[in-house]
Amino acid sequence: MSRKINNEFVNQNTTHVEIPLVFQRYMDNLDEPCGIKDKSSIFVYANKAYHDLLNLPKGYNVAGRLDSELPATTSEYASMFQAHDRLVENTGKRRSSLEIHPFGRDQKLRAYFFDKTPFPDSSGKTVGTFFHGRKAEHLSLRFYTKGGKAESLLLTLPSNIFSEIEWMIIFYLRSHLCRKEIALKLNRSEGYIKNLIAMIYDKAGVTNTRMLIDFIRENGWHRYVPEQLLTHHHRILP
Repeated sequence: MSRKINNEFVNQNTTHVEIPLVFQRYMDNLDEPCGIKDKSSIFVYANKAYHDLLNLPKGYNVAGRLDSELPATTSEYASMFQAHDRLVENTGKRRSSLEIHPFGRDQKLRAYFFDKTPFPDSSGKTVGTFFHGRKAEHLSLRFYTKGGKAESLLLTLPSNIFSEIEWMIIFYLRSHLCRKEIALKLNRSEGYIKNLIAMIYDKAGVTNTRMLIDFIRENGWHRYVPEQLLTHHHRILP
């Protein structure tokens, strides 16, 4: 048995999405924010916990709306959220982000991990994304924000063009670490790091770190932070 979304709330250009009744009840009863979007990033459903997290007005329904249309402080990050949705749909895998925004009815700056996974129809075809947030209990916000401002950070590899260790090196290069410092961080020889940096430059079609940083930003990959670093005191780049 499935629940058909009321057409009153669904944009006419969106793919029709059905939510199995048992899953609908699961989300209704979950005390953590979650919901489903279609392949145009239009909300199909979000539970009460999500509405409370965004401090949406009583009786407000996100269904049929984009992030940019919500009366919430997160609306200005809509393009980042949509890029996250497309990444999930294109890779067919879970992708996670760290969201630091004024959350809750008291609108205090808080950190939440948001996992997004492909949402399939009855035939297994991806028709949207399922998102689920959980509070980042042990993060010190001063290490992950700049000037107490909101952030939206991607915690899973944004592209397969670089290997995991290459992405780690790119993160450190963007943090202005030299080859020797990166070698110490990764417990590798400086020569090994030098060779990997040359390979990174070659893959990106650049000849220096400044060009590499520009390449990463142009592709929208500058929000990536290696998840394993979140247990350490590393400041995130703006």
